[in-house]
Amino acid sequence: MNRFVSFTLFLLLLLPALSLAADGISFNSKAEVERQMYDGDGKPELVREQAILLEPGEVAIYTNSFTNNTPEAASDLVINNPIPANTEYLAGSATESGYELTFSIDGGKTFAPAAQLTVADGKGGEVPIDPKEYTNIRWKLLTPLQPGESGMVEFRVRVK
Repeated sequence: MNRFVSFTLFLLLLLPALSLAADGISFNSKAEVERQMYDGDGKPELVREQAILLEPGEVAIYTNSFTNNTPEAASDLVINNPIPANTEYLAGSATESGYELTFSIDGGKTFAPAAQLTVADGKGGEVPIDPKEYTNIRWKLLTPLQPGESGMVEFRVRVK
């Protein structure tokens, strides 16, 4: 049986992780930052921690994870994630492997692959829209999510 499950996340920077469940799909979202820490031998390592009070210029990592808790495959899984206010999407940071990745520049009304988002260059041609102008990211899973199977997508933003 085919299932259509669509998640629209209204993620706000600096809020704790958001958990949702719909049609037997459990969903969790979190905002984190990477900090350089040192292990017991003094070797540097990047550690992720919850994003709390971020300053302009800092980068937040949004991770959306999901699990199919039903006995049937979930097809046509779509995750629509607005870019949080007062941030800008960092080009190339969204998970692509296994997903059809599209972006919106109009608040999620329409979506297209990044290469198709262009603007007139004033010389009769077109140039790509700056990824900082993206308002939403949408991932469509290319294969059904099997019972018990999990997935994850993420992207990065810079605080304005």
